[in-house]
Amino acid sequence: MTFGDWVGLLATTLVILATMGAGLVWLVRNVVRDEIAKATQSIQPGYYNSGESLGDVSKKVSRIMEHIGLEE
Repeated sequence: MTFGDWVGLLATTLVILATMGAGLVWLVRNVVRDEIAKATQSIQPGYYNSGESLGDVSKKVSRIMEHIGLEE
């Protein structure tokens, strides 16, 4: 094999490894993002599950404040 062949083989190998690495990084980021979203769902704005989420607590506190005449 000539020097040019070795350079081509090395370049091809590096491109393949870089592509695989980028794919792995993308996969890990998506999995981590999904797990974080699932783990923190109950404290996300607009999420209600009948009393167990932060949104439900906020709504209840607002109703209590309105009932006793406090302003926000």
